[in-house]
Amino acid sequence: MKKNIFKSLIVFLILAMSMSVFPTVVFAAGDLFEVDGYDCRLDKPTSGPDTNKWHVHVNDSKGREVGVESVDGSPSHKQTLSRVPNKTKAKIKSHAKWKKGVKEQAKLDKATAQIKSRGLNLNKTGDIIIAIAIVAAATLTWFFPGDDIASWGNLLRVITT
Repeated sequence: MKKNIFKSLIVFLILAMSMSVFPTVVFAAGDLFEVDGYDCRLDKPTSGPDTNKWHVHVNDSKGREVGVESVDGSPSHKQTLSRVPNKTKAKIKSHAKWKKGVKEQAKLDKATAQIKSRGLNLNKTGDIIIAIAIVAAATLTWFFPGDDIASWGNLLRVITT
């Protein structure tokens, strides 16, 4: 009996440790899809000044990035989809993955509004924890902007400014 409990504990600890090491690797890839020979990837928000929204990367058939745009149409990574043909751009924006990003961004915008309305100080750990709970509850997902409270603080400060 004690051996089984010990083995279970070891397995649990290994899994818990691997989740603390690998979440940014596992979740960084985004949702992949293809439109008219272009490889597209829907990414979750990150803590950069222009990557704090759901956004789509578009690569041509040679793997070169030809555009990145937030699902609300604003630039992401200092780019838009202006180099993507209009016909293809329209198909990308009507794709189910793009629409998923639009829905998720709306949830994140709602969470951002809640954080702002509460007047949370995102330089305080306690307020960051409250803001994390608001984002997790509003989006029904768990973002992995990083493995520590400082990374969360950076993301929260960016989405609320």
